[in-house]
Amino acid sequence: MKQNENGKKIKENIRNQMRRIGSWKSWSKRRKLTTGVCGVCVIAVVAGAIGLSGGSDTEVIYKETTVKYGTLVKGVTESGSVDIGTVDQTFDLDMSALQRTDTSGSSSSGGSSGSTAGSSSGSGGFGGMSASGGGAQGGLDMFGQIFNMGGSSSGSNGDDSTLTVAEVVVSVGQQVSEGDPLYLLEEDSVSDLEEELQSNVEKAKADLEAVEADQTLSRQQAKYTYDSSTAYGSYIDTEYSTTLQELQNTVDSAESTLEQAKSSLEDYRAQLEEVTAAYEDAAQVLSNCKYSLNSTDAADDTYGYVYYAQLTEQAQSTADSLEQQKEELEQRVEQAEENVTTAETAYNKAKRELEQGKLTVAETKKLRTLAYNTAQETYDIALGYLAQELSDQQETYNETLEKWNEFSTYIDGNAVCARYNGVITGVELEAGDKISTGTSLVTLYDMDEVTITVTVDEDDMTDISLGSAANIALTAYPEDIFTAKVTAIGDATSDSSGNITYDVTVTLEGDVSGLFQGMTGDVTFVTEQTEEVLYVSRRAIITEDDKTYVKVKTADGSIVKKEITTGLSDDSNVEISGDIAEGDTVLIESSITK
Repeated sequence: MKQNENGKKIKENIRNQMRRIGSWKSWSKRRKLTTGVCGVCVIAVVAGAIGLSGGSDTEVIYKETTVKYGTLVKGVTESGSVDIGTVDQTFDLDMSALQRTDTSGSSSSGGSSGSTAGSSSGSGGFGGMSASGGGAQGGLDMFGQIFNMGGSSSGSNGDDSTLTVAEVVVSVGQQVSEGDPLYLLEEDSVSDLEEELQSNVEKAKADLEAVEADQTLSRQQAKYTYDSSTAYGSYIDTEYSTTLQELQNTVDSAESTLEQAKSSLEDYRAQLEEVTAAYEDAAQVLSNCKYSLNSTDAADDTYGYVYYAQLTEQAQSTADSLEQQKEELEQRVEQAEENVTTAETAYNKAKRELEQGKLTVAETKKLRTLAYNTAQETYDIALGYLAQELSDQQETYNETLEKWNEFSTYIDGNAVCARYNGVITGVELEAGDKISTGTSLVTLYDMDEVTITVTVDEDDMTDISLGSAANIALTAYPEDIFTAKVTAIGDATSDSSGNITYDVTVTLEGDVSGLFQGMTGDVTFVTEQTEEVLYVSRRAIITEDDKTYVKVKTADGSIVKKEITTGLSDDSNVEISGDIAEGDTVLIESSITK
């Protein structure tokens, strides 16, 4: 009965409060706008009603939490949102660089053949300067080294290749990981390049094996050169004179060829001039004959008409013949002019080589004499060259393997793969498009550049600098803590009140694959932390008589109050120590009045 009476009093008080606000019908229409106010009023009324009912009861309730073990962090906390950078993935593979560098010249010549060919053939001499190779026996063929620099040359086997897209396998908004396929390629465009790369590896390996096999012969040749150089003592002047004579002979021959070309040109020009004059006369005669023929009436003067017709035909034949001769001579003159130009080039080149040869041969003569005096050193150098050649060829082989492996990192089977983790924001190609070096493939969020920028007051910047650690608590993942580092600090700015702040950017670390653009959360810049400690919710701490306790719920359900020592607090949790262990159930005590 008493409860019913109390209930009636409460309802009556509520109705009285509603009447003060306005009529019941009017309040009902406004309830969505005044819910907060009314709620306060109702609570006040209820509290008053309870008071009127004659007393109040207090009840203690408990919420369970557990003692945790780990790292406790204290710092400056600001709110911000996730910003994920973008990256443009391009096809950076330099396919022209995949072409094999031709080194067959070095392997086929056999090690130090450039310095020993003359010795092994029995005619040392001044090497490439002498066509006959006649001269002294033996010795280090330094002249041959200087003038036989042709050897092998490096270069690619073809132009930059392209790959053709057969199918696009990604779309905007799709999450991809490094290694996932972006585009499927036409098999022919991939297989051609694969075959070439594989062939390059095989050729480089064959060259390496050839160099290895040639090393024995090359060392024998180097030894022979050493022996010949030590025995060498004559024929230097003879070789010197012979080489210069051959260079002079080349100049003389080039000069003779030039004179003949000029003479032929003059002859053809003279003939052309004569034929041109004759052709012009014949053309004039033909014109006169045509005029006479056209002026004669065949009916009135049949004989005259026939006569002029025959003259016209003969004049036409003569003019045509002379015109043909003229065209042939013009072609011959043009060819003769080219011959003169070629001969002049060859002559000038021969003269330059002669002048250069005079200087070079004189210097080389000194080197030949030096070789005689430094045979041992030369021999050591030759052996070093052989070792270097073998090393270079091994490096070439290794490079072809690296190129093959590099290709494999860009192309998996017949697919171009993602090189980043992220969400696709733009697909740049369609089926049929060509891919070459530098082609833009896709644009995507760069999950390696996930940042949050927050505004920090100047007073809180004391412990914040580039590289400082930070913890991230995102609203979407309340149970997870992400780690980050400060990667940028903006310039100071001030508001109208003179408050100075800084924009601080942190970059998240670890697994960020589940994050999205715009997610909100708190950034805590770590100013103090403890590791491997026990901690509990700050609300579970009880302080009585300068002592600190927590209430622990035991396995049988009883509650035991244990004294503890507190340490670092992050405002939510507190470090504790004492007769307590990880996983213990601790109670958060609250009192309510009803």
